[in-house]
Amino acid sequence: VGQEIECRIIQLKVDEEDVVVDRRVVLEEAESRLREDFFQSLEEGAVVRGTVRGLTEFGAFVELSPGVDGLLHVSDMSWSRVAKPSDVVSPGDNLELKILKINRDTRKISLGLKQLTPEPWTVAAERFHTGDRVRGVVSRLTDFGAFIELMPGVDGLIHLSELSWSKKIRKPSDLLKVGESVEVVILGMNLAERRISLGLKQTLGDPWEEAATRFPVGTVVEVVVGNLAKFGAFVELAPGLEGMIHIADITRQKRLNHPREALETGRKVRAVVLELDTGKRRIRLGMKQLEPTTADEYIAEHRVGETVTGRFLEVQRDQAKVEL
Repeated sequence: VGQEIECRIIQLKVDEEDVVVDRRVVLEEAESRLREDFFQSLEEGAVVRGTVRGLTEFGAFVELSPGVDGLLHVSDMSWSRVAKPSDVVSPGDNLELKILKINRDTRKISLGLKQLTPEPWTVAAERFHTGDRVRGVVSRLTDFGAFIELMPGVDGLIHLSELSWSKKIRKPSDLLKVGESVEVVILGMNLAERRISLGLKQTLGDPWEEAATRFPVGTVVEVVVGNLAKFGAFVELAPGLEGMIHIADITRQKRLNHPREALETGRKVRAVVLELDTGKRRIRLGMKQLEPTTADEYIAEHRVGETVTGRFLEVQRDQAKVEL
């Protein structure tokens, strides 16, 4: 009572001395003008503050001013992968945002949160270099490799072939799991295509560097048969160090048409290193070389001083060759 207000006459009956006025329409028009003035004052690239009003599957609606909302899309929330908007923002949060785009016709405003922080690939170009050993977190696994988050918004790929020196690793999940922290070596960088190639096995050292010392020619080893091929059997001497027993070096007893006639996958066998080439990363082994020969068997059955019978094969002036 006694307050002065502004209103609009919507009905006037002079005879009845009756006047009906509307205050709400005046307030709505004032608010509309304020909204329009605020909307028109916005510019792309400007930084504004707003309050998260609600969340959807694809983003968050942010109130910049009463009646003026903008959309913060989930892809513009963070340089990192965001599964759902609620992982980053919540209703009621007061945020500082950048206006990415304004459509004056549809009155839609696109907002960005990540754009207020440095573009991570620009930072990555300064921070990372080929050959660096760095730590990262496994962000996701695929059939062909593992993606490692080196910093928010920057992932590198460990190709399946760079996971382990051992050929037993068939898929990344055999060795890694999502969320695991790992040390890797940067093998290559292509910042234009936003790609970083990583290696895990390089942090473990190359087993071939010590192969010549650990397994010189003549070394007898116990190995487990791996893959069988028509020409021979592959065996692992140490993690990442594979050798081959050629089909001709498996046995003296008979001629084999295929290694599986004498061997099977998973069987433990003794073999001797016949050849080692670290340059070509090749080790050749033999099993038949460890089989006793007829001479070995003869010597095992006789003693020095024993009288034996034989047949002369060759007689020379000072010596003779006798077949025992």
